[in-house]
Amino acid sequence: MTIPNILTIARLCLVPVFIAVFILEGQPKTLSGLIFILASATDVLDGYIARKFNQTSKTGQLLDPLADKLMQISVVVSMLFAKMVPTWFVLVLAIKEVLMICGGIFLYIRKTFVKSNIFGKTNTVIVFCAMVILLMFSESNETLKDVMLGMALGTNIAAIVSYAYLYFLQQKKFKKYIGKQDDKGVAE
Repeated sequence: MTIPNILTIARLCLVPVFIAVFILEGQPKTLSGLIFILASATDVLDGYIARKFNQTSKTGQLLDPLADKLMQISVVVSMLFAKMVPTWFVLVLAIKEVLMICGGIFLYIRKTFVKSNIFGKTNTVIVFCAMVILLMFSESNETLKDVMLGMALGTNIAAIVSYAYLYFLQQKKFKKYIGKQDDKGVAE
């Protein structure tokens, strides 16, 4: 078993730990926030180690996104039940995730790929920061909470739009390539 896979499994194990601590902890949710930060750190670390030391694996490719989504869902749903975030925020995150999953399946079927970009990466960072701030500091600062929710909403929309744009741009180039191939009988 590789180190990245061990880190991913550790992150999976942190999901029920987070939920239990969240339920038992009062306000602010400092310990819950620290568990979420630890889980996020293992995500960054396992990806770095896997790429840097060529330790990617099929198991990691399956478990890593599963661990990420389970942790994110656990955090968001826990905060929703505790009335720490509005329902619209959870719906926006859920819609984005469903679109990303459906888009991923669609791209897989079409044997095409859209690379992550600055909008998607920025969204990941902003949503992470929003979660930490909402867990650990939102009770004391309503304005900060609103700003973070707004930023997360904005970057979510930007990420969705940018991925859709990149996909359609890629399809347009592909069609031009196929058109040139059909006209001349060979690809240029």
